[in-house]
Amino acid sequence: MLDLEALKTWSVIVTLFGDFDGDHMTGNQIREILGHLGIKPEAIRVALHRLKADGWIDAEKQGRTAVYQLSSKGLRETQAAAKDVYRQDLKFPQGWQFHLIREGAEHAAAIPISKDLLIAPIELADKLEGTLILAPQHPGIPPWIEDRLVPQHLLQNAAALVDVLQLVSMTEQDMSDLDAMCLRLLVLHQWRRLALRLGSWAHISLLPDGVLAKCHTAVTSLFRGG
Repeated sequence: MLDLEALKTWSVIVTLFGDFDGDHMTGNQIREILGHLGIKPEAIRVALHRLKADGWIDAEKQGRTAVYQLSSKGLRETQAAAKDVYRQDLKFPQGWQFHLIREGAEHAAAIPISKDLLIAPIELADKLEGTLILAPQHPGIPPWIEDRLVPQHLLQNAAALVDVLQLVSMTEQDMSDLDAMCLRLLVLHQWRRLALRLGSWAHISLLPDGVLAKCHTAVTSLFRGG
């Protein structure tokens, strides 16, 4: 249904736990959901083992059933990401501005556009000392700058999400609970990859009619249930 890149099983499980309304999931529950997406049991087993080894989930046996839950590390990282993944407003609502910098200088609060040009949220301007602020004279941004903010393959994924969500909103066919859960999981998984990129929020702010702004609107509508 979604014409997107191949799924990485461990990353889908991260998304699943991040959106799960509960404190634990059994191995059977995970296999049922991911199996509905066409992910094979062996891939799920390997991914769960990796996440446990990385300290992202904890696991214990209850009889013959394996039960998984977020570790303190996993819970901390999930909570840190949730604000951006589920936000319905703009991140950095004051907007963005360009900074001319000394060649080779780096600033963690900014996105490099070229060797001597950055873009950063206005709210974080005080973190970029020694730069010259450049105010754009025209609305929008040229394509070559857009390409520096978000890779083309991610913009294509965003466009695919918009198309799918529009199709879902127009259909009157009822989905099963499992179908609805898997649709939400796939959409959320792809959106999470975008929402956790600083460049995505710059793109949404600078191009309010662009594909990422449309994707943000469509995804948040799904989160609201309408």
